[in-house]
Amino acid sequence: MKLTKTRAQLSLAWASLMNAPGFVTAVIATLALTLATLFVVLSLVNSYFLKPLDVYDESRMVVVEQSLTYDDYDATGFQSYQSMVHWLKHNQSFEQSMMINAGEQIFANLDGEPKEPVLYVGGNYFDLLNTPFLMGQGFDLGETLETPDDRVVISANFWRKHYNSDPNIIGKTLSVMAGETDYVHRIVGVVDDSFSPPYMFKASDVEVWFPSSADRRFFHNDDWQSPWTNTFKNLKLIAVLKPGVTIDQVKVDLKQQIDTVKSEWLNNGGITDVKPEITPYRDVELGNNDDLSLMMLAGAVGLLIIAVLNVSTLFFSRALAQHKTLALQAVLGAKRSTLFKSIFLQSLILMTLSVSIALFLSVWGIRLFKVLAEGRLPLVNSLAVDSTLVIVAIILCIALAYIFSVITARLVNYKTLNTQMQNSGKGGVSQVSGRTVRILIGSQMFVAALLVSFSVMVVSKAMGTINRPLGSDTENLYFANLFQPNNQMSLAERYEHMLQYKQVLLDSQGIDDVALGHSPVSQRQNANTLTDVNGKSSIFFPSQWVGPDYFALVNTKILAGRTFSEQAIRGETNEILVSVSVAENLLPGQDYRNIIGKSYQGLEEKMYEVVGVTEDFNHPKYYDESFGRHIWWPATPYSYMFTIKATDGVKLTNKQILNTLKEKNSDLTMWQFNDLQQEYDNLLYMSRLTVVLCSTLALFTLLLAAIGIFGVLSYNLGLRRYEFGIRMALGAKKARLFKLMSVEAIIPVLIGFAVALAAVMMGFYMLQGQLMSWLILDVRLQLLAWSITLCIALFACFRPLVLLLKAKPMAALRND
Repeated sequence: MKLTKTRAQLSLAWASLMNAPGFVTAVIATLALTLATLFVVLSLVNSYFLKPLDVYDESRMVVVEQSLTYDDYDATGFQSYQSMVHWLKHNQSFEQSMMINAGEQIFANLDGEPKEPVLYVGGNYFDLLNTPFLMGQGFDLGETLETPDDRVVISANFWRKHYNSDPNIIGKTLSVMAGETDYVHRIVGVVDDSFSPPYMFKASDVEVWFPSSADRRFFHNDDWQSPWTNTFKNLKLIAVLKPGVTIDQVKVDLKQQIDTVKSEWLNNGGITDVKPEITPYRDVELGNNDDLSLMMLAGAVGLLIIAVLNVSTLFFSRALAQHKTLALQAVLGAKRSTLFKSIFLQSLILMTLSVSIALFLSVWGIRLFKVLAEGRLPLVNSLAVDSTLVIVAIILCIALAYIFSVITARLVNYKTLNTQMQNSGKGGVSQVSGRTVRILIGSQMFVAALLVSFSVMVVSKAMGTINRPLGSDTENLYFANLFQPNNQMSLAERYEHMLQYKQVLLDSQGIDDVALGHSPVSQRQNANTLTDVNGKSSIFFPSQWVGPDYFALVNTKILAGRTFSEQAIRGETNEILVSVSVAENLLPGQDYRNIIGKSYQGLEEKMYEVVGVTEDFNHPKYYDESFGRHIWWPATPYSYMFTIKATDGVKLTNKQILNTLKEKNSDLTMWQFNDLQQEYDNLLYMSRLTVVLCSTLALFTLLLAAIGIFGVLSYNLGLRRYEFGIRMALGAKKARLFKLMSVEAIIPVLIGFAVALAAVMMGFYMLQGQLMSWLILDVRLQLLAWSITLCIALFACFRPLVLLLKAKPMAALRND
């Protein structure tokens, strides 16, 4: 019986909604778009905070890094092989542990000798990260660092690209180019496409995995003994703690272990202490991107609040239109609970449709977000409309249906519904009070101003990155790095060959100019320290190797001194150039030109003379860490590095440059080739995307807020048209009516706006430390945004009154 009754009420609710298509369309469109945005952001928040990582045991997994202490500063986050290997072998805290480092390799036996990103990993890497295999398997756990391991694992993409999806790939070989002898590895597994390597290594596009013992930057390399000061940002230990072991206990354990070899590292390159840095695996994997997700969530929730306030206005109008239907139901004996259920079912139908459409749209929104953010944010592949998101959607659906039902029910005067059919129709619906109208207007203004202000702060930060002078040209510029295997020539001979290769490029069609050196416009940075004559070491400065003609080609200004001499490029003298910020850091309080002629210990513990000071190089990705500081080393020809300027309209390719130079020397191999403009665009990609998304959010917020304020006032003025008609009949002028409107609408707008500004300023200065990497306060841009926000709000306030006056409210008195 109850089921039949509920079904009949649902049919009645549906029929009632079908009689108001404009109302239904407006509600569903507003909520569906807003909720779809919210669901995409909630999917990201779910992955960052709620969804377990697909790893062995997240609760016990940690990342081990090191902090090197020098006389007056600490260098954290750059690890030496000595400390990592020592902790790997000597610890009392780990149940399992492995060492990882990122790199690149050229594969000699593949067509075109491609260079691909690789990871060097411990044998338990694949088990700890639950790696799915398309075929084959990972490395055995019996791997030792003392014995070279010839096994290799490749990605499914690498398998398709270079082996044409050969089903018999297991057991085939892969040769790594390595000087006199290529190292041959045996393929033992193919990793499935669904796997994403850890984002912390910035190697989301990794194609090949080698055992740690195959990393000849440290292991099994008789020609190179890596010092304690030779550090790598991507070198880390990933460990599973023994049950019951805490992070503090691990720090004590590893500190005791590293102190057992203190004689090896103390005063080695100025090191005074080595300390372990232990961080939960999830925290390192997310970086500070969890803060970004919370900022996005705050924006989406703010949009939802404005949308709910807008839809509330629509329900006010709906209550007015429904009062006769409700009166008829009351005359026929409907109880208060029955009437509320009827209203609730209508709201529930609307919310169900809105949430269903929003979930559908969010599926496509998540796909779009993956395309835009793949490789630029962690855990992007784990985003999905999962059970958690569906449960949240159901809760929101019921909660919003109840809220809008209560709003409608509070406007219905149940006591007069039974007499509704006997009178003129007045009294069935209560007019929204002036206090409610003011609260609705003020709250929408508050939320809108808050969202717009923080959106503009984020845009300001992104625009600052985009508009900041780079300190180098990039248009029509390319970088090529070549080397010759088994090259036994002296540096002087290599230099002469490098000049010959440069001339070959200059004589090539489509090339305007060529300089020696490597542009720092790259996703990765090198960093080195300088030690003065008193033994005081500097902080790590970003660095790059360039030739004497590099600065003129890329338009990097030399502000003092000169460029490199030919003797420096040949390795006969040791010279460096530094940027202004490096000079000011090394000589605080002095004129930067005073650094010319001073000597500092640098690469291979040699003394280098500062011969020039350049303008700062402002790397878009690392500016908040380096602040324009940069060291320029002489590009000695251990390899052949060229920065190439192409003719306008000409597109250079890797193959074209390699083939051109192979005509001179067939043994040359391309190690790296970059389009510098493309590299620069990639570095600015997230900043540009941020500008677009936050600007869209701000505009959408203003649009929703304006519609909401306009709707509330239009509804309120529509109910008061008789009042305004009487006022005009009694002689009230339009100016008087606008003044009345100012009191009832503008004051709430100004109060909401003022409270929002106070909240913005307070929040910014309280959370500045946590948020400085995402937003800045640009006063001029904020003033512009606030002015636009106020103008739109004031327009939304006065427009309903203008329309009402055009409709001649005194005519309503005659109609009555």
